Amino acid sequence: VIEQMNRARAAESNSDLEVAGAAYRQALLLDADYAPAQAALQRVTEQVIARDFSAALSRALVALDAGQTGAAGKALDEAGRLRPGDTAVRDARLRLQGMRTQAGLSSLRRKSADRVRSEDWPAAVEIYRKALAIDPAAGFASEGLRRAEGRVKLHAQFDHYLEKPARMYSAAPLANAEQLLAAASSAPSDEPRLAKKITALRELVSGASTPVTLTLKSDGATSVVIYRVGRLGQFDTQQVELLPGDYTVVGSRPGYRDVRQTIAVRPGVPLQPLVVRSEEPV
Repeated sequence: VIEQMNRARAAESNSDLEVAGAAYRQALLLDADYAPAQAALQRVTEQVIARDFSAALSRALVALDAGQTGAAGKALDEAGRLRPGDTAVRDARLRLQGMRTQAGLSSLRRKSADRVRSEDWPAAVEIYRKALAIDPAAGFASEGLRRAEGRVKLHAQFDHYLEKPARMYSAAPLANAEQLLAAASSAPSDEPRLAKKITALRELVSGASTPVTLTLKSDGATSVVIYRVGRLGQFDTQQVELLPGDYTVVGSRPGYRDVRQTIAVRPGVPLQPLVVRSEEPV
């Protein structure tokens, strides 16, 4: 025991704490009740903890100053294991948490900017919502979310007509499309996709608003009606202007079977003359 104690004291005087601790433990293996060895081992153990804690905390602070959040987190975990509940570790963890929050927000800001540049508004909405979940006061996210949600709605309105142009072959939808164009008459220079949709819808509205000439040929005895247009009466030849859409033409004559034809009027597509004669006796 004395031999191990002498060896331990010599190592401790040279600041070789690991060797000293091992020798004190060896002495206690020989005599577990030897009080000087117990006290010395406790003293050396506390010195090792203090040394390692100080080193870990120092590494953490250096890493924080350098913005190295990963290394700082590992060093703080080590310091926290050595001295649980230490106020210096707690304060450093708060600082680390703030840095991670800012780093996360910076990353989301960059990602949202990429989505905005590509006009991927639904993806931008999701990114802004993630940022607000981290920090509800993040100005770039709250302002960006309002704009992105507005753009999602606007594109959906344009797509509603662009995907089914035939919607505009009725008066009310055509008027709604015209109002949409009036509200979004031009797109910012950095939104080419929206500009393309505005141009496309403007062309569709123009086509849906431009009548197409239909020449009707009859026999002077058949009464002709075009549903949604009106009664044309009896004639040999007559021209009518029809807006794009689907129409039903009916010819009737007393004592003869009615004739019925459906025509599809489409923008810019010339119509062939339509013969409407009720000639089959009942």
